[in-house]
Amino acid sequence: MESLQDKAYNAIYSKIMNLDLYPGQQVSDKQFEEEIGVSRTPVREAMLRLRRDDMLYSLPQSGTYVTRIDLKKSLDARYARQLLESNIAGSIGDQLTDDQIQTLSDITSKQTTASSRDQIQRFFQMDNAFHEQIYRFADKGNIWNWLLTFSTDLNRYRLLRVYDANLPMDRLTDEHKAIIAAFAAHNADKVRQLVYSHLNLMLSEQQSVLDKFPNYFTNIK
Repeated sequence: MESLQDKAYNAIYSKIMNLDLYPGQQVSDKQFEEEIGVSRTPVREAMLRLRRDDMLYSLPQSGTYVTRIDLKKSLDARYARQLLESNIAGSIGDQLTDDQIQTLSDITSKQTTASSRDQIQRFFQMDNAFHEQIYRFADKGNIWNWLLTFSTDLNRYRLLRVYDANLPMDRLTDEHKAIIAAFAAHNADKVRQLVYSHLNLMLSEQQSVLDKFPNYFTNIK
């Protein structure tokens, strides 16, 4: 059974990762008590855990704030994921069954629907589901889970990218469709190449996101 501290931690963590609490925003234990419906002690314990996890930080005589997105950590996580995911996808590029390919197509269709309805959170959830499924098909789910442990900055960046109106969402779904086509053709080299290129988008789109949300980042060089 989930403890009150865990309930508070998970609720605040989700708010941070979903950008319901924006980077740099001031927060308080009283605020979370009211929003989550948990008493002060478990809320404070949860906030302490989140400070240890570098999701919140406190300034003396000022208050507690949501940690800004560390661009360097985001880029490092992207680099690790690009190398791992392209090779994992390539390793099964000629092996996926029709049912597995259909699963990826169904996820991408849900993404397209979310995009047409401007459901940004839903779009992002399906984007993650698409990539996670590739790891699961390769029996590398543990690697996906491991990547998530140091990708909090990257994933908040990725969600901001979806919020940037200058960067159309259909670019992401179009690239997913190309990856699916390569899987369907059982072209492992093409799968590896497309996934590598897909995860390189962050570098080409980075300046647009920084220009759109200049106060949400730290460690910009």
